[in-house]
Amino acid sequence: MILRFRFAPSPTGTPHIGNLHTALFSWALSRAMDGDFILRIEDTDSDRNTSNSAQLMLDALNWLGIDWDEGPDIGGEYGPYVQSKRLPTHQEIIAQLLANDLAYYGDDPTRPAPANDNPLRLRMPHTGETVIHDAIRGDIRIDNRTLHDPVLVRSNGRPLYHLASMADDHNMGITHVVRGEEWISTAPYHIHLYHVMGWPEPVWIHLPLILNQRGQKLKKRDPEGGYLISDFQDAGYLPQALFNYLLLLGWAPDSGQEILDKWQVRKQFRLERLSASPSTFDWHKLNWMNQQYLQKLSDAQLAEQIRPFLEDTYDTIPNATGWLEQLTAAVRTGITRLEDASALAEWAFSDAFEISSDGQAALNTE
Repeated sequence: MILRFRFAPSPTGTPHIGNLHTALFSWALSRAMDGDFILRIEDTDSDRNTSNSAQLMLDALNWLGIDWDEGPDIGGEYGPYVQSKRLPTHQEIIAQLLANDLAYYGDDPTRPAPANDNPLRLRMPHTGETVIHDAIRGDIRIDNRTLHDPVLVRSNGRPLYHLASMADDHNMGITHVVRGEEWISTAPYHIHLYHVMGWPEPVWIHLPLILNQRGQKLKKRDPEGGYLISDFQDAGYLPQALFNYLLLLGWAPDSGQEILDKWQVRKQFRLERLSASPSTFDWHKLNWMNQQYLQKLSDAQLAEQIRPFLEDTYDTIPNATGWLEQLTAAVRTGITRLEDASALAEWAFSDAFEISSDGQAALNTE
């Protein structure tokens, strides 16, 4: 049996650390367990969808070094990989639920309403308990008296996450669902849908929160710093450094190593090493890690990395052969993020600094 993991973002905004962290852990587990990693776009919330969000997400995943085996751009056996195109399968499930009196239209389970302009709700048990078998936390028991009958389909006929995502996971053969712990409270609804439909449950893996330095849940925009992927790119964090750092937020390798490449991650990443406790996003640790990766680059490699940042700051970059590499060699030890190079190299662009003819000749011979 092939294990199948997925990342299923909604195209409703700009990629940020939270959803990329989830994607990375799902990817790492799939690779460590010789499984498949599937990318699916959940675009059923058309009111919030933005035109380029899906492409931004694909670009962010590619930049971070996350690859996938099936997805909207490459296809696969279980397509389509865009949720809105899977509506016929959702409608089949709706029909089955209604035929077996497992769901009803309206707000009163004792007096079902007509389908027109009414939401469809799942009938939940309100006695006993639901057990969430979470792979990180163990069994979580929920008193069914605390549950309501959740809406599966809006009054306009649009399926919601509680139906569409579960249906797609089942029909696409997903065996492991990796998502944030904020979904624990609604997991009983998803489990009940699996049970009444006779589907085998996936392995549930609810990742703990990532907190800022003040112990608060991360926001896309935070006083401590921006957590959008574009913020990290603009500041000059290397993708392999961010990849490495994010993996350590909720996972501890057996080896105790902190600097890990993708091959080492595949060898060491284990489900039993995931933590149930929240992680704190430590900017100092990320800066240190980024510097470790920067210092592995040769002068020539680092020069090409800092070039765009210098070009954004200064009008012209001298084109003398070897000039930028020489400059890089002079400032590299002070660079924590690529954007630091602009300030560190200011002296080289000042009017008071000129390259002598002998120096120019020396550069030209490099």
